[in-house]
Amino acid sequence: MVFIVSSSQASERYYTTDEAAKILNVTPATVRRWIRAGKLRAFKDPYGTYKIPESELQRFKEEYSRNMRVYMINLGELSEK
Repeated sequence: MVFIVSSSQASERYYTTDEAAKILNVTPATVRRWIRAGKLRAFKDPYGTYKIPESELQRFKEEYSRNMRVYMINLGELSEK
């Protein structure tokens, strides 16, 4: 598979699954599961390591935070504001 990287993407930072897991406070296995499920976009480098663009990690982090808040409200652990 060939990936075409634009000049704007070339300057973007990319994270490994371990780095993303630390940022999201989950395990690397969870990050890989989200990637395989199509919830988190990433690509594999020539060595087979997943790379997650910073912009995608930010998008996912915001969506994940929003979804966790709704989940906690549904459990009654947070009050709606």
